[in-house]
Amino acid sequence: MDSAALLTLSGISLGVALSGLLTVVPRQRYLRAMLGLGAVYFAFVGMLALPLVRTFAGDALLNYMPVLLVLLSVLPPAFFHYIQAKTSPTAPLPVPWRDLIMPAASLVVCIGYWTLPAQTKEMMFLEGELPLGFWPGALALLTFFLLVLWLPVSLAYVVAILRRLRIYRAHIRQLYSDADERDLRWVDVLMALIVLIWITGAGSLADENFADGRLFVAELFLVLIGAGLLVLNIFAPVKIVDARAPAPEPEPDIKYARSALTDDHAAKLAGRIEAAMKKDALYLDPGLSLQKLSQHVGALPNQVSQTLNQEIGASFFDYVARHRIEASKPLIAAGELSVLDVALEVGFNSRSTFYKAFNRETGMTPKDYRRMGQDAA
Repeated sequence: MDSAALLTLSGISLGVALSGLLTVVPRQRYLRAMLGLGAVYFAFVGMLALPLVRTFAGDALLNYMPVLLVLLSVLPPAFFHYIQAKTSPTAPLPVPWRDLIMPAASLVVCIGYWTLPAQTKEMMFLEGELPLGFWPGALALLTFFLLVLWLPVSLAYVVAILRRLRIYRAHIRQLYSDADERDLRWVDVLMALIVLIWITGAGSLADENFADGRLFVAELFLVLIGAGLLVLNIFAPVKIVDARAPAPEPEPDIKYARSALTDDHAAKLAGRIEAAMKKDALYLDPGLSLQKLSQHVGALPNQVSQTLNQEIGASFFDYVARHRIEASKPLIAAGELSVLDVALEVGFNSRSTFYKAFNRETGMTPKDYRRMGQDAA
């Protein structure tokens, strides 16, 4: 029987998971995101329920254990397709067959375990012994192979997710002045937690086999899963309008190779863009986008983007942030408004985004800049 602490953690984390499954998943904007996130929650629910099943439903444990292999194999592709749905330009294509191989193989192994006699399953799962016979040995070998294969496959999905996020974040900086509010940074935290969950999961097996549970790794495992679920519950419901990013774009020189924008036209357009910022102060609009700027200067979004990147030498996000920071400097130096009030006054949506942009442009924090001005006075 598991300890009271482990059962308590299991129950609390399971409650968090079920609340997310019922309230967060239905709020997803796209069906693929809903299905992917739902599979992630189901996988975590299955893992979290193990201590409770082992303690209160012992008769079901022998058939429940093989299910964990299926849930484990579903988790990486499910989370990848959730992120892909959040950041893709159009409705994602059907799930490729390669993403179904491991879950399907795990399901076959699971069904194979279910066909074994109860005594055989008890020897394998409770006593840790391998019964005689071809079928139990084959299932044990397949299970070991799938578990060994799971780690590199999961790492491949992590790399694919990070690459997808890098492309997405680079593109939204070309479209929005509030890109920091749309960049899904919470996914980075969740990815770090997932890696820690993998490590503690392996440590939990070692703890049970070699330290008799004295290291409390299983408890840490549940705490990390609970933390990951809290991150999902808090941030996954947030809907970002037009947050999807298009497919990977070519390098700027290739991207604009067929553009009809001449050097003379680009120079004139750059002047109109500068006037829109300096005279019309468009940067004060917290929701300023490439589309809005294009309409204001009377040009196509692609032409404005090309001019910003090639003529002015900055992404849309960095260009707008630069003007906002310049406008904030006299307000910071005056010392009459708080840093947050200054940030909102010049078009930023949050204090943290303002701090990051100010430090990037000036090499110091707003408070340091204010202090420097006071010392100079």
